[in-house]
Amino acid sequence: KPLLLIDEYVFKLNKNTTTTKYWIYTLNECSAKVHTDLNSQFIKIVDDHNHFPEKEQLEVREFREKVKQRAIHETTPIPRIYDEECAKAMLSNATIAALPSEREM
Repeated sequence: KPLLLIDEYVFKLNKNTTTTKYWIYTLNECSAKVHTDLNSQFIKIVDDHNHFPEKEQLEVREFREKVKQRAIHETTPIPRIYDEECAKAMLSNATIAALPSEREM
């Protein structure tokens, strides 16, 4: 499903109508929602987040996507891609701790 990033919070598309897209937060414990137009231009936020932004989870998601795209388009072994991306990434200690192992990728 498509994702939307607003203020370091990641939302996933829940449904859309002829004029509006309805996005829900990616964690079930949070009731925050966003409405956008069909071009994903922000209209409004419904409900507040009950937590702080999870910058580390966003960085992990971006890291996983880089590894995935390289694995799809290259013949390089996944463990090597993982190691190379780890070496290139400027990740915080909290993000490094949250990274999946290469076997979990």
